[in-house]
Amino acid sequence: MIKSIKKSELIDCLGIMKMAYEAGAIRFDQTEYNCPYRGRTRLPLSELEKEMQEGCQMYGYFYNDKLVGFLSLSFSDDTMGINDIAILPEYQNNGFGNTFMQFAKEEAKKNNCKKIRLGMIDDNTQLKKWYEKHSFKTARLIRYETVSYTVGKMEFVM
Repeated sequence: MIKSIKKSELIDCLGIMKMAYEAGAIRFDQTEYNCPYRGRTRLPLSELEKEMQEGCQMYGYFYNDKLVGFLSLSFSDDTMGINDIAILPEYQNNGFGNTFMQFAKEEAKKNNCKKIRLGMIDDNTQLKKWYEKHSFKTARLIRYETVSYTVGKMEFVM
């Protein structure tokens, strides 16, 4: 079941983000020196609270009353951004991410968005294929001198 996240649940969401993103942070050599917050694995609570105050819509995936996933969406004009789709590793590959993606697309429709945007490590071929399965296309690629991977900006046109 997907429910709105309360401010008091943000600390649990940070834990989900850390565990869900940690393998990628290690695999792609993200450090606090070359990547702010190590790809959101080390995001401070104050930053997540600030995002919530600034209007990000945040949702949790509850499975048997346990928070196992986190989704964060932001809106600007006619575009929705997916900031996070994070599922605890032991719950991944069970369709929860697909459910979050469908939910995100429905939220985009409700908010009259024409596009959904997200950023990801383009070199993470498994994740990129998952987004492509959901009809996202690479809009642009960015190389930074401080990291060894390429950042991919992807879009889904409604």
